[in-house]
Amino acid sequence: MPSIWHSRANLIGNEMNIFVLDNDPKIAATYLCDKHVPKMIVESAQMLSTVHRLLDGIPEKRRSKSGKTMQTYYAFGDERDELYYLAVHKFHPCTTWTKESKANYEWHYKHFKAMAEEYQFRRNRVHSTYQKLGEILAKPPKNIPDIGLTEFAQAMSHYPDCKVPGDAVTAYRKYYHAAKPFAKWEWGRSAPDWWRGFEGYKGSHPDWFLQEKQA
Repeated sequence: MPSIWHSRANLIGNEMNIFVLDNDPKIAATYLCDKHVPKMIVESAQMLSTVHRLLDGIPEKRRSKSGKTMQTYYAFGDERDELYYLAVHKFHPCTTWTKESKANYEWHYKHFKAMAEEYQFRRNRVHSTYQKLGEILAKPPKNIPDIGLTEFAQAMSHYPDCKVPGDAVTAYRKYYHAAKPFAKWEWGRSAPDWWRGFEGYKGSHPDWFLQEKQA
């Protein structure tokens, strides 16, 4: 049976997010642990693509691949349908934040690009997702609001004690300390100065954690 921390790491590792480890999107990318760099490039491309489809695409009902259910797809009716990723996690806090304003989208895109550059620095190769979508995602959706940068989302529902109202950077650094036992920097980048190592969670645990501990 896998350990409690192994199970926790898998669950947290599978959550979509934007790790705002610094207010500067480029610096935030350099702070990511090795495991997150390639993973978050894909997730950011998914979110940025989703925002394009939600704002500029036309919703239409189609049958799922299995043919058992009807699902809403967001189509452009042109070559973009083959380029952007399909809309996923449409109501995730980080997708919602990206969709709120042009400035938010541009911050997220700069972070996406910086992560791709970080991946190339650490692994000496270009990430396939950036090859496919790096250029096309640079332009914000046509119908995105232009209201300036809004407060960053803090997507850490399993670790609410890590949240810091109005300070996403502190919150995400706390989140790294609390929930990232797998965090390592071994691909040519040293751990950031604020990293003190995995500390474990100091707050109340989610129900699934308590159940595993008692098993």
